[in-house]
Amino acid sequence: MTQTPIMPPYERLDQLLDSIDLDVGASEIHGVICGLLCTGHSDAHADWFEDLFANRSPDDLLVREARQLLGQLYQATQLQFSAEDLAFKPFLPGDDLALRQRARGLSEWCQGFLYGLGLAGIGEARLKGDAREAIGDITEFTKLDHETIEAGEETELAYVELEEFLRVATFLIREELSTTQEVTHGSE
Repeated sequence: MTQTPIMPPYERLDQLLDSIDLDVGASEIHGVICGLLCTGHSDAHADWFEDLFANRSPDDLLVREARQLLGQLYQATQLQFSAEDLAFKPFLPGDDLALRQRARGLSEWCQGFLYGLGLAGIGEARLKGDAREAIGDITEFTKLDHETIEAGEETELAYVELEEFLRVATFLIREELSTTQEVTHGSE
């Protein structure tokens, strides 16, 4: 029986990050975590977390709660990545929020994902074929003009398709990077 990952409440994490004046939201942080996990550098998040909280008092209760929820988010995401049922999905605002807010979260997730790959030293040139094309698409999603999005059934369907694309693209990129690392380590 596989362990079910428990994601922290999206709204609470996003509120905490805002209340302690971090310039990053819940979706973007999850994108960074996913980017780092895709590269196989499972310990890279520790240094990034420390940098993220460098100017925050460890005695501040909100900072402590934010750190705890980020740890929970990281562990749940790591479990999702390793689950056989492909349970992973991007950590985005809930369907109860306006489409513009969800689209902004999706765009921020993409920014974070690219940043996470960059933190681990992975650039587009390191990827090939479909994975490279997926990175190009993710880069385009960072430019999404969420302010001009009009709500409607067609737009909702497009959003769901983008969310699913990100899920699949993340696995594709992760697979490409793990294959590249196996080849690199095998030739040493």
